[in-house]
Amino acid sequence: MWVFAVFGNHPFGNKQIKEEIGIELSYMVKISAVIISYNEERNIGRCIDSLLQVADEVVVVDSYSKDRTQQICFEKGARVVEHPFKSHIDQKNFAVTQASYDVVLSLDADEYLSEELVKCIEEVKETWPCEAYRMNRLSNYGGKWIRHGNWYPDKKIRLWNRRIGLWGGENPHDKVVLKSGIKIMHLKGDILHRAYTDSAETISKIQSYSEIFAKENVGRKSSSVPKIIARSTFAFFKSFIIKRGFMDGFEGLMVAMAVSNHVFYKYAKLYEANHKAMLGKRLVISRTDNLGDVILTLPLLGYLKSIVPDLRIYFIGKGYTQGIIGNCIFVDQFLDRDEILKDPSVLAMARADTIIFIYPDRKLAKIAKEVRIKHRVATAHRWYNWMYCNHLVDFTRLKSNQHESQLNFKLLKPFKLNGDIDTAELIPYYGLQPSKLDFSSLIKKDRFNLIIHPKSRGSAREWPLENYNDLIRSLPVESYRIFVTGLQAEGDSIRTEKPELFQHPHVTDLTGKLNLEELTSFISQADGLLACSTGVLHLAAALGINVLGLYSPMKPIHPGRWMPIGKHAKYLVLNKECEGCRASKECACINAISVVDVKKQIDAFAENNYAYRAEPVSFKV
Repeated sequence: MWVFAVFGNHPFGNKQIKEEIGIELSYMVKISAVIISYNEERNIGRCIDSLLQVADEVVVVDSYSKDRTQQICFEKGARVVEHPFKSHIDQKNFAVTQASYDVVLSLDADEYLSEELVKCIEEVKETWPCEAYRMNRLSNYGGKWIRHGNWYPDKKIRLWNRRIGLWGGENPHDKVVLKSGIKIMHLKGDILHRAYTDSAETISKIQSYSEIFAKENVGRKSSSVPKIIARSTFAFFKSFIIKRGFMDGFEGLMVAMAVSNHVFYKYAKLYEANHKAMLGKRLVISRTDNLGDVILTLPLLGYLKSIVPDLRIYFIGKGYTQGIIGNCIFVDQFLDRDEILKDPSVLAMARADTIIFIYPDRKLAKIAKEVRIKHRVATAHRWYNWMYCNHLVDFTRLKSNQHESQLNFKLLKPFKLNGDIDTAELIPYYGLQPSKLDFSSLIKKDRFNLIIHPKSRGSAREWPLENYNDLIRSLPVESYRIFVTGLQAEGDSIRTEKPELFQHPHVTDLTGKLNLEELTSFISQADGLLACSTGVLHLAAALGINVLGLYSPMKPIHPGRWMPIGKHAKYLVLNKECEGCRASKECACINAISVVDVKKQIDAFAENNYAYRAEPVSFKV
């Protein structure tokens, strides 16, 4: 007896209807087939055709395909719903909600039903003895059906009543999760899965799926080198030997390798992701030495922001460097070292996840441990860091041939981030945006505005004042405007040693007249700067103007370690070994740099300046 017209499609089957009204019933449930798709024109038609044999409707949830996927769906009579893709689980659960009927049959676009499975589904559709059905999935590699190894029988629940289960598991390897106590019936036949056509497609999907796994499980699951090795090795052995993948020949070998590689990469990427996540969301960078060192640390901040855009960065420095650090778009808050030493709660209030000691600082390291910053990173070449820091990096600056700015990146090793970056790559990461102060009374647009910073407060070997004076004399008044900068004490020293340097008609003495914020703004509006290896040289390079540095070849103060890094930065150094000057304040090698060579480079700057005019540096965020 058929009573469908009276009772309709009861979602819980004949058994419950019989219990409710005491009548033996026989009717056919209605099935909604659901598919998710994106650019599946190669597969979607075959999938829909197989489903139409058993389903009362086919719903395709498409993530805005750019090929003929949707057109094919319409031609086959499927209903298409567009929905942005967030994850496999979310997309498939959304697809289930779009079904008209409670009984759903879910396939991926690259799957279809075997003839035997079609017949089995037709049979259970008439009687509906259970609320969920499991079936085997038979996958194809390179045109061959793989009946051994990890790929078969690959049992899946794909036909069920949506009231008793939804998609769950973990992306991208989702599964239907049912309420407890639900009886599951196994159906004969296979879901036929066109998995991979060749090794190139296999590698591409392995990379994609392993990336999804790592993102989904970062901070939730652990990974280690032994785990990566053990799990990937066992995955191959299980698929190829235990589950007899060798019986599928070459294709069985490829499948076993694919399974092993997938396991390898998903745990390797998780290992990297977990270490990267150690940075947290709140990071403290400590660089408590001098201006040039601080400037050369800024690219590290820009790089980290490019990797973790929502990272909040605190910078601990000496008080006088705040004027520079505050102008860096990558620094969220400046912390004064002296204030922290007086009141450690200043550091505690940052609630940092990680602190990196770019410059070793015993007192700050002790405080960082006391205020319980979880990750404390420092060089292993300081005894006190073994007491106060828990991530020690084995490297030394003193004997390194790398640039100072590059060495800072070594301290990212605990986070598995790039520790070897070329100096040219650092230029966009300074992030300095100085105040726009008005210096129109000094800067002349019809001349090359050159800053000369002769002194270094003893931090570098200096070019003789006599040479600077000869250079100024050689630069024509009608083409150049020259500004001499430095501290008040440095200006007094120049006036004592070489007073005529300030007496040239195109020279303006600015020594002792600008604070650091004003000096930064003034440099950004000038056309070029000449100095030895000092903080102001690095500041000018970071601001993107023409810069010429004068260097001694003596290690460790040579340009390989301290050259200016900037879009228009140059340096001059004598091409020879320099050891004889080490015990002397005078350096014959830097003295040997000729006025003619310096003027030649300054003139080259001026010649190009009319097209250049302090072209701004673009910043990466």
